[in-house]
Amino acid sequence: MSLIRDNLMTREGYSPYCGNDDCMTCPRTIFNGEQFICPHCGWVSKLPADFIAEYKAKWKITLSA
Repeated sequence: MSLIRDNLMTREGYSPYCGNDDCMTCPRTIFNGEQFICPHCGWVSKLPADFIAEYKAKWKITLSA
């Protein structure tokens, strides 16, 4: 498992940084119910649906996009 996925599954409230190399600020992303999105440039993560389902179940997240 990648460090980001490990952190997502072991650190409640964790969110990865923006993954867009061209983003000027590279802030932490926001979970929109389906993926993590950068509030600055709009970059969206591409985590597999099965991982997102596991993440939502782990932290009892019920919201969806």
